[in-house]
Formats: sequence, C-alpha cells, structure tokens
Amino acid sequence: MLLKLEAKRKLMKKLFVFLCFASIAFSFSSCATIIGGAKYNAKVQVPNHPDATISVNGEYKGQGEANFLVKRRNADKLSITVQEENCEPETTQFSKKAFRGWAFVGTVVGWTGWIPNTYIFLPWGIVVDGITGAWWKPDVTEKGVSKIDYDNFLYTITYKAVPKKGSTIKPEEKDKELKNATAKSKTEILRELKQLFDDGVLTQEEYEKEKAKLLGSE
Repeated sequence: MLLKLEAKRKLMKKLFVFLCFASIAFSFSSCATIIGGAKYNAKVQVPNHPDATISVNGEYKGQGEANFLVKRRNADKLSITVQEENCEPETTQFSKKAFRGWAFVGTVVGWTGWIPNTYIFLPWGIVVDGITGAWWKPDVTEKGVSKIDYDNFLYTITYKAVPKKGSTIKPEEKDKELKNATAKSKTEILRELKQLFDDGVLTQEEYEKEKAKLLGSE
C-alpha cells in the first residue's frame, strides 16, 4: 500500500513539473518567433498614383503608400485593392508564402529540451513557432513581392486607373496621366497615349495633338 502511494506521489510530482515547465515554455518565444516575430511589416506602393486609396482585405490602409503588420501565417491571404477617384478599383491577390527553413533549424537546435527528472523529450520551440506561425514569410517569387530585410517586405502594385464608364475626367487628371508618360522612349509614349485615348482619358483631338507634338520633336 505504501509503495503504491509513493509511486503515485512520484507520478504526480513529474506531472506537476511537466505542467510548470510547459507553462514557462509557452510564456517565452522560440527562435523563429524571436528573429522576425509572428508578424512582418508590409509596405504597399502604387507608383505614379499618390492619390490612390489602398485597402487590404477590405480594410483601408492608406493613400498612395501604406504600411501595416501582417501575421506571417497569413502571408498567402492578402487581397490588396487600389482605386482612384472616377476610376475602376483593381484588386491584386497574393496567395503564396514561403517556409523559413533557417528559422526552423534554429528552433530545433536551440529550443528543444527534456523535462527535469524525466526522459520526456519536449520540442517546445517547434510547438510555439507552430502556434504563432513564425515559420512563414511572403514568397518573393510572386509578382509584385520583394524583400527589404527578414522583417520587412514590399508589395508593388501596378495600377492602370481605368476610368469608370460615363465618368467625367477633369483637365488636371488628364495632365497628370500625360506626365506619367514622360522619361520613356517615344515608342512607349505613343503606346501609352494610344491607351489613354482608348480608355477615354484623351479626346481624338487631344490624342492627335500630343502625337503630332511628339513626332514633330524628332
């Protein structure tokens, strides 16, 4: 009887130690969580469109440029919508994420241990990183995504700013579109002028005038 009670006390002690150790482990971060954290800084830029509003997953983030935090595990669930006044909204989906292999190895090597007075192996770092999603990052092979450093990523959005049907384009907006066509080859400028004409930004007269001005400068 006494032997059974003693064995039971030892078992309860080991269980208590295990629970205490597990609680302490989860209160700290592991390798991947410490280096890079469970979130990363995302920066969105819309070149040549400083007035375009930026929304991410339906939430407004900024105008022309935006900075915000993203959970690493959600790097493949970003929906970025850009829109200018009197223009159609355009949405870009980012649906890829990459595995941070070096962080996983660091977690396995540096954040694994044994429960005191037992033979129980506890890879608590893997558990913590698995819960926080710290192993993940945006996939830079996806179009528009680039890495600034391990904690900062840039999303570059190409916005066409197609006018809404029936909308009136202000003269100053036409001038802005024309300015965006500078510093390029004449072939590129002619192509963009034709696109502006096709989209209804330029009238036939304005298109012919700009084309003649460009060709007359040769």
